[in-house]
Amino acid sequence: MDHRAIIDVVCKSGLEKLAGEISALLGQDLSCSQIHLDLTSKARLFSDPTREKTILAHMSVGGEREGQCYLLTRASTAAILGGTLIMLPQDMIEEHAKTGTLDGELQDAYSEVANIIAGVFTQAFVDKYPKTIRFIKKTIEELTPTKIDPDADTPFPPGNYYLASCQMSIDDQDLGPLEFVVPAAIFDLEESAPPAAQAAPVKPAQPGPAVSAPEQPRPVEEPKSAPPPVAEPAAPQKQTKKPFVEAKKIIDVVFKATIGQIGEEIGALLGQSLKCDDVQLVMTSKADFFSQHCLEKSVLTHLKVTGDKEGLGFMLTQIPDAIIMGGTLIMLPEDQIEEQQQAGQFDGEVADAYGEIANILSGSLTQTFLDRYPGQIRFIKTDSEVVVPTKVDIASAAPFPEGDYYLASFAIHMEDYELQRMLLIFPAEVFQLDGTTEAPATGQPAAAAAPAPGEWGGPPATPATPDRQQQPPAASQPAAPAVTASAPTATPIVMIVSDQQNATAPFVDILSTAGYECRVLSFQDEVKELFQQHNILGIFLVMAQVGEKGFAAAIKLQSAGRTLPPIIFAGPEWTRSAVLRAVKYGAKDILMTPASHDEIREKVDRYLKKAS
Repeated sequence: MDHRAIIDVVCKSGLEKLAGEISALLGQDLSCSQIHLDLTSKARLFSDPTREKTILAHMSVGGEREGQCYLLTRASTAAILGGTLIMLPQDMIEEHAKTGTLDGELQDAYSEVANIIAGVFTQAFVDKYPKTIRFIKKTIEELTPTKIDPDADTPFPPGNYYLASCQMSIDDQDLGPLEFVVPAAIFDLEESAPPAAQAAPVKPAQPGPAVSAPEQPRPVEEPKSAPPPVAEPAAPQKQTKKPFVEAKKIIDVVFKATIGQIGEEIGALLGQSLKCDDVQLVMTSKADFFSQHCLEKSVLTHLKVTGDKEGLGFMLTQIPDAIIMGGTLIMLPEDQIEEQQQAGQFDGEVADAYGEIANILSGSLTQTFLDRYPGQIRFIKTDSEVVVPTKVDIASAAPFPEGDYYLASFAIHMEDYELQRMLLIFPAEVFQLDGTTEAPATGQPAAAAAPAPGEWGGPPATPATPDRQQQPPAASQPAAPAVTASAPTATPIVMIVSDQQNATAPFVDILSTAGYECRVLSFQDEVKELFQQHNILGIFLVMAQVGEKGFAAAIKLQSAGRTLPPIIFAGPEWTRSAVLRAVKYGAKDILMTPASHDEIREKVDRYLKKAS
C-alpha cells in the first residue's frame, strides 16, 4: 500500500469514529457521511466566497512530526454543537446559530467538542499509522471567508494541505462540513501534492509550491515557457476580466447576506413579518437604470460611502411603499395609510419615519460589509429627494451622473401589504467593478465630484457626521439635520414616555423628589416641540410589555432631529435579544420592572445631571 493510501485509511477511520464519540459527548445522535479525502491548497480551500462564516480551531502536531493543523466548521454548526453540550434551551441555540455568535460558555463548550475530535484523530494514528503523531487543540478563532487572502500567512500560510472532511447532521438537521486540514509535509505527502496553480500567476515572486491547487494543468506551463520579465506584461491581459469576475462574485455574496439581514431588521422595526426575495444583482448604467429598472415616482435616499472607497450610492423606494413603511412604523391606522398612499402624500412624520428605516438599512449594510467584505466600507444615510424617472435628463448630473453602476434590487413582502422592488445602486468603482462592463463609462461617478459637507448630496455639516462613521449600526444614532436649531433656553426637563400612564408614577415621584422637572408623554405624543423648547436631561422609556411599540417609540424619539440624552428602557421580562435591540435603538441602560425605589434612583443618579 502506498503512503497516500495509508493516510487515507487512517483519516477515514478517524472520521468514521467521530460520530460515535461526539454523540456520546452531546447525548444526541450525530452522523458523519460523504467522507472526502483530498490533497488541496489554501487558495482552493477558500476559493468559494459563498462559504459561510467559519470557526477555525488551531491544533498543534506533536510526536515524530511537528507543526500546526486546523479544524474548520461553520460558525452556526459550532454554536449548535456547543449549545447542545451545555444544554442551552433550543430557542437560544437557534438564536446563536442564526447569528453565528460563539463566545463565553458557548466557545468553551465547542472547544471541548474540538478536543474530542483531536483525540479521535490522535487515536486513529496511534492505532493504524507507523509513526507517532498527536493532535492537540489550542485556540479558536472566527473566519470571514471573503476576507481571507490566499497569499497571506493568516489564518494559516499558503501551501499544500491534506484535507479529510465529512458532512455532519443531527437527526435531519444538516450541520454542513467538518474539515480536518493538515500540511502535506507532516504526512510526507509534499512530493505527491499537485503542482502549483491558480494563485501562482498572480504573484510571480512566490515559488510554485507556495500556492497550489490540483487538476489545473494550464497555469503550470506558463512559468516554464515565460520567464518573469515576460510574464509581467502578460499579467494585465489575463487579469482584465479576472479581477472583475472575482470582485463581482464577492460583492454578490455580501449583498445577498445584506438583503437577508435587511428583511429581518426592518421587519423587527416595523413589528411585521417582512421577507425579501427575488434578488437581482446586475451591472447597469444611468440610462438603463431609468429605462428598465426604476420606472415609477420614488424616494431616492443618498447613501454616502466612506472608508477604503468613497462615493455616493442611492436607495430607491416607490412612493406608495415608502408611505406604507413609514406609516406602519409610527402606527398610523390602516385607513389613514391608504388615504396618504392614494394621494401620494409623502411628508411630515411619515417621511421622518421612512428616514429611520433608511437609517436601519444603511446600518445593516455597514455591518454586513464590515463582517464580510475584504475592505473597510461604511454607508451613511444623508439626504432624500423625490425622483420622477420620466423627468430625469440622462445627460445631466442629476440625480447622479452617467457611468457604470452596480445594482442590487429585491422584492419585499409584508404581512398586510405586497410592496414593489427596493433598489440599491452604487458607482461601479466603489466595489472595484469599474472599467469592466460593456457599457461605456463617461466619467468617474460620484466619488470624483463628491459634494462637500453641508452641500446638497453631501454629509451633514454637524458634529454628528464623525460619530455616525464610528458607529455604523446607525439605528441608535439620531439622523442629525444639516442645520440645527438654536439651543433651547426653557427649563431643563426629564421625559417619561410610556404606553401606560399609571406605570410612570414611581418615576415621577423619585425624579420630583430629586429636584427634576418631568414631562409625561404617551407613545403617540409629539416630541419635537419639547426638544426645541427644553434642554432634555434624560428620557425614561417605560413599556408595559417589552416589544415593538416601545422600540417604535424609541425610533420616534430619534427622528426629533436633536442629539439624544441618555435613554433608559424600562420594562418586564427582558430577553437577551430584546436587550440587544434596545441598545441598538438607543438604550443607555436597561431597567427591569417593576423596579424598586432604589433601583430607579440609581439610574437617575448615574445618568442624569442637573443643569447649573
